[in-house]
Amino acid sequence: MAPAGPTQAPSARRGGGARLTPHASRLSLLIALAISGGVHAQQYRSEVRELPGAPPPAEQKSADELLKQTTDPYARALLLRDLAGAAAQSKDFARAARLLEQALATQALSGPAAEAMRRDLSQLLLASGNYKQLMPQLEAQVRQGNASPETLVALGAAYVEAKRWSEAIPLLQRALAATKTPDPSWKRALLAAYLGAGREREALPLLQESLREDPSQREDWARLVALALKAGDRERAQAALEISSRLGFLTEPEDRLRLVTLTAQIGAPFEAGSLLQGWLSSGALPPSAANSQLLATLWINAREPQLALAALEDVIARAPSAEAFRQKAQLHMDREEYPQAAQSLAQAVALGKGSGPEFLTLGMALYQQADIDAALNAFRRAGEFPAQAKLASEWVKYLESGKAREQALLAAARIRDRSEEVTLSGRLLGEAVTLAAPDPGGQTLASRAAASADGGDPLTPVGAERAGNADGSIPAWTGGLAPSQWPARYREGGALSDPYPSDRPLYTITAANLAQYRGLLSQGHQQLLQRHPSYALPVYETRRSVSYPQPIYDATQANQGRAKLLGSDALSGARLGFPFPKPQNGVEILWNHRVRYRGDSALLQTSQAVVQPSGSAQYLRQTERVLFRYGSIRDPLDLAQRNVLLYYLTWFGKGRNEVDFLALVHETANSEQDGRGVWVMPPKIPRMFRIPPVGYDQPFPGSDAMYFIDMVDMYNGAFDRYVWRLVGKRELIVPYNAYRLSDSARRYSELLRPGHLDPTHARYERHRVWVVEATERGGKRHAFGKRVFYVDEDSWNVLLVENYDRDDKTLWRFQEGHLVAQLPQSANAMPVVTYDLKDGRYFATRLLAEEVPPRFNLSDMRESEFLPAAVKNRYGR
Repeated sequence: MAPAGPTQAPSARRGGGARLTPHASRLSLLIALAISGGVHAQQYRSEVRELPGAPPPAEQKSADELLKQTTDPYARALLLRDLAGAAAQSKDFARAARLLEQALATQALSGPAAEAMRRDLSQLLLASGNYKQLMPQLEAQVRQGNASPETLVALGAAYVEAKRWSEAIPLLQRALAATKTPDPSWKRALLAAYLGAGREREALPLLQESLREDPSQREDWARLVALALKAGDRERAQAALEISSRLGFLTEPEDRLRLVTLTAQIGAPFEAGSLLQGWLSSGALPPSAANSQLLATLWINAREPQLALAALEDVIARAPSAEAFRQKAQLHMDREEYPQAAQSLAQAVALGKGSGPEFLTLGMALYQQADIDAALNAFRRAGEFPAQAKLASEWVKYLESGKAREQALLAAARIRDRSEEVTLSGRLLGEAVTLAAPDPGGQTLASRAAASADGGDPLTPVGAERAGNADGSIPAWTGGLAPSQWPARYREGGALSDPYPSDRPLYTITAANLAQYRGLLSQGHQQLLQRHPSYALPVYETRRSVSYPQPIYDATQANQGRAKLLGSDALSGARLGFPFPKPQNGVEILWNHRVRYRGDSALLQTSQAVVQPSGSAQYLRQTERVLFRYGSIRDPLDLAQRNVLLYYLTWFGKGRNEVDFLALVHETANSEQDGRGVWVMPPKIPRMFRIPPVGYDQPFPGSDAMYFIDMVDMYNGAFDRYVWRLVGKRELIVPYNAYRLSDSARRYSELLRPGHLDPTHARYERHRVWVVEATERGGKRHAFGKRVFYVDEDSWNVLLVENYDRDDKTLWRFQEGHLVAQLPQSANAMPVVTYDLKDGRYFATRLLAEEVPPRFNLSDMRESEFLPAAVKNRYGR
């Protein structure tokens, strides 16, 4: 769809450009009054002499016949007027205008009569679209200062046709301002003038208004695309093209490909791939190597390797190339399909000259198949390239050792099938398409799932690995704790109750047996064990208890290919669920933690304590009221409409109902657009003060400076001070299902021991966690130079954080979040303990044992109570 340029003036019948289409009924009335009698006719009669009585036969002749016989200029003017009226009634406006021009040419009329006829002629010319011929007359009327809106529009349209854009704009603006219900064509005339004058900023809102009133104009959609592209707004251009497609305006292949490309460029490769796949399947786009290559690129960017492989197969069938085989090989390597990877690499080498990276990858693929001799040959060839020589020689040395073949056989035995079934997005096509991938055993995933105990899908609905680990110490995920599986005495809003009361530790890790389990422990836990002989980790059977409501699962799947980061601190396109179930970097993982579902709203009363090395503790009670707006099942917020994640109100006090220090926070999803809003009410001052957004390494109230604002909830706030690297995933001993720490039978004095939390009532399990390393970004400063986050795959909760000193790079503070699954189906860390490994203090927060139980999904919690004025009125004293 070629964008319509500013100089185009489509005809009135097409409804575009500067051509005008005045209301037909209004125009007919004006012409009838002007030509068929009434006031104007009386003016004509007042100007002419009385003619002799005509013989009866002459009165019956037609006006055309009388015109041929009459030489009197006044009579001719009247006859021409009558003939013009008849032509206007039959909607032959061009002929009517010519007849009026002839009447004026007689020069038999006085000034007022001639002026009235010129106005009638203006209306006719307006209807016929002959603006250039009309221009001198219209200019004269405008100069007199009594021009009607129609006259202003007609002259403005004439200027548009003459490319006199700047002169047209004020006339058209005056006409539109003077008319309550202007014809849509008037707005398009002004739009053409804006575009021609290069005033795109003013053109855009007018164009959007015109499209809202009449979305059927193909040219207007084309103009919107052109304006958005010129402004660099790819998202708006893509949206305009998408609507054009839905309206049936995209008929040319290049227009459809432009929509595909723009959809990918705004960060939605899955949608773009689904659209291109659908058009190729339906024949709306021709099959070609170029289109298949584009499709493969989109699927690669969407992290859909199986679909990318199918597209690359088509590319290779049409136009085989070394690059296509290299891409195919890399996808097979990522999927651990080593025989196919080796075959593709061999073909890439045959078609090209072969490179060091190709031979290295080929060697790795052959090694994974336990083909040691062939792998050796590939690594030796890689060693011929200087850039790969060192690594290749290390591989050769290893393969020539006695361990290589045994390790290779073990690796080959662990390779598992990666066939998948993918449902394409139908958002841009109007329907969904399911592609079942071929299975080596002749079955699709759907057919295998029917007989599979794990449901077939390798990932859970939120992106965790569904299967257990090799030795069974981590079981398969089977849905987590359903509401019906909770203890009968437990109710939502009630005290936490252990759903596994009969479980006993399988073993306990202490300083004495640390070496045996070092590979399963974080650096923080290793240091605690080495520092405190009384510290221990009781390890229980792994229970994958976390589950979320079905709307969260559905929303998470819908977010794939739609959610994106416009910057590290700007989430876009996500709705309700986890935005990145298949994360590609560390920031995406931390965003999953940040927006995880915790109920639509929550009211929590907890205690926090600073514990000295001696064991003495200083307590402070905290109350929190939270209204989640992004993560609300009842009323999920569209981030495109409102930039809000949650509303948070908290206050501190030593007594249960005491309000000492109060803070109100409005958290945003895109802090680059709108920063976090923070208001505080200091003790005994009943006023709300707006303060600059707090965060980063500013101390948290009552924590004795051990706890920073961005350590709340394990991590919250901006991501801009660090470079976030996704290290990978590993199995780790982590705090999990820690219900006994919040049991009402416990006392804080019992739980908070010198040096560490009492491990007797803690519970640790073996789980898979994502590992994310954050290192200080150049030009930025934070008290912690490096941080390592361990994020639970089932819940996306951060469970452990290692915070390193920025000066000597030693582990300084270690955060430990004791996870519990709860009702409503969600998960959170309670309590959270931060250990200062330099001075022996620790800070515990979210202590629940002596508090009233948390409440969730409060029906009476409203946004209005989080306004600063409402907070002041309610809590100020």
